Amino acid sequence: MNTPNKSPLAKTTVLLSLLLLVSACSNDSGGKPYFKSDTLKVTSYNVGLALNFVPYTRERLPVNEAILADYDSDVICLQEVWLDEQVEAITQALKPVYPEIYTVPAEQVFSESAACTDEEITPFAQCVTDRCPGLSGADLVACAPVQCGGPLFELPPVCLDAVLGSVGIPDVTVDAVLEAVTQPAGKFAFGGALGLVLASKYPLEAREFQDFIEDSTSNHRGALYAEINLNKQTQVVGCTHPTANLSIEYPSSGKHGSWEGENRFMQQQMIAFANAKAGDNPIYFGGDFNCSLASAANGVDGEFADNCQLWLDDGFVDPAGEQLPCTFCYEENLLLRPDGATGGTLLDHVFVKNLGDTSSVRARRIFDRPVSIEAQDPVSELKPEDSPQLTHPSDHFGVEMQITY
Repeated sequence: MNTPNKSPLAKTTVLLSLLLLVSACSNDSGGKPYFKSDTLKVTSYNVGLALNFVPYTRERLPVNEAILADYDSDVICLQEVWLDEQVEAITQALKPVYPEIYTVPAEQVFSESAACTDEEITPFAQCVTDRCPGLSGADLVACAPVQCGGPLFELPPVCLDAVLGSVGIPDVTVDAVLEAVTQPAGKFAFGGALGLVLASKYPLEAREFQDFIEDSTSNHRGALYAEINLNKQTQVVGCTHPTANLSIEYPSSGKHGSWEGENRFMQQQMIAFANAKAGDNPIYFGGDFNCSLASAANGVDGEFADNCQLWLDDGFVDPAGEQLPCTFCYEENLLLRPDGATGGTLLDHVFVKNLGDTSSVRARRIFDRPVSIEAQDPVSELKPEDSPQLTHPSDHFGVEMQITY
């Protein structure tokens, strides 16, 4: 049987992998493979694949597959890759260059019986039907809490959680929400997925998952950790996406009083966990931390700033915060459609610690150029007559840290 010739890109990928393996040397204690390099590149990117929340989710998925397949880093932390088909597509795009992929399965928390009775849910459903007539998907999700916030937040806690958790239903409608919540229903959107993907060219050893399922509201949150062995030293990498500053009222079922309080709790827990895992070894912790330190010099606004400050107070350094403009940018990003909003926040970070005096870190903003998206079959948000359309690959720009030893 004839074997087809590999493409030039495939040949190059295979060659690079072989060279990486050849460069490995044995650890004097334990036999782990170690790798040598003068630099390490660590990247964080919120892909924004939140169906019904961020525009053009289906149309942007193939664009992001291509972007990531062609991007060169050493360790990548991705957020908001929520659905199984998204995880599969992004993983397949990464694998030729990043053979080490770490994700964890979705986990949902279900109500013991029907989350809402007909009597409980009817006032909210009727309000949405009247004030958001005929809407579905992202349009319905945007309209409902604005027009019907009163009856929404008068729902009993279990019922409210189920309604908030149902908004990830594809092409969600009022009828779909009613069907979902009048039976045992899940607490979290997207089936309880974390949306996190940690990818690496180097082996990801000693993998650990820090689960915030008992302290999460609306979305299941957590953090991924692993070790890489570089230059005869264990180095810890982390990947996370803690609770966001959502535009809706904090649900009564939440444990921490506010979106900011929930975010702060998670950041405190991650700092403690990372320090315990790493000891004095280097730490590179990437993610959309949903906090931003104001910087007049870089034109960045603050958001949950005290929560970001926790990392700095513990001895971490935030090169992105020091060196970069906004990554969630109201004016620059075509997906945000700012309607007159100005400025922007820097929610995306790679916090670093224990690098020593001989290392330097350069930060760079990436994936900030518009791309062309096309209508999908079946048609989603972008209609064929409006295709192709120029937009950004995500509502966030990515951040890249290059560490030179």
